[in-house]
Amino acid sequence: MNTDFHLGQAARRKDAPLAQAHVLITRPVMPASRTATRIAALGATPYVFPTTIIEPPVNPEPLRAALENLSTYHAAIFVSPGAAEMTIAPMGSAPIKLPNALHVFAPGSGTAEELQLRGVANVEIPTTSFDSEGLLALPALQASVIKGKRIAIFRGNDGRELLREELTKRGAIAEAITAYHRRAPTTPPTGLIELLRAKKLTAISAMSSDAVTNLVAIMQKDEHAILFSLPLYASHERIAQTALHAGFRNVITTQAGDAGLITALLDK
Repeated sequence: MNTDFHLGQAARRKDAPLAQAHVLITRPVMPASRTATRIAALGATPYVFPTTIIEPPVNPEPLRAALENLSTYHAAIFVSPGAAEMTIAPMGSAPIKLPNALHVFAPGSGTAEELQLRGVANVEIPTTSFDSEGLLALPALQASVIKGKRIAIFRGNDGRELLREELTKRGAIAEAITAYHRRAPTTPPTGLIELLRAKKLTAISAMSSDAVTNLVAIMQKDEHAILFSLPLYASHERIAQTALHAGFRNVITTQAGDAGLITALLDK
């Protein structure tokens, strides 16, 4: 699939709050479309170039087995929007129904929204930080609650081991299950290069470290100077550090999800 495309025409009102914003959105296609729609409603011009492509897992058997036996799990943790999409309703299929007794967790509002859009209610998210550390601080995931209980962690390939390792230390039977495979795009970024050279972009949104790393990798070094000069809005401090290490000079750390991006753009 060609991932190099423009999505969403902004309302051409000069008084729209984001009328001057031309934002590159690097999320995978489905969540990117919602981000684009939301910022376009405020007058921004969104450009979507997914720098992380989401595909089914190379080996689907562990995911299939886990879904067939979900009634035996105490809890399920979906670590990202991609995990929610590819576990509950992969590639736009009809959503599966989770057992009513299953406790469902997500690291932030973006993943919780993906679950809710697919019919999963009562998703618990952290109150301290929107990440694995925040999840581990929740009372419902402490040793006194989860000891001896089975917990499924739905994630992408090569995900962080922190959740599984810490939940295991607390006595849970924690299982990391690959729900999707992520990779960098292989389509030449011709349109994106044209946008950069024409200086059409005013900001970049990055909601994963992979998004930053892949974006830099697919661009020729000749374009790096322009790329690194653009403000990059990172939805987590870890992503911000990845961007700074890659060479971006103006990195703004936002709150999680679309709401965090929009708030930061409006505060500019």
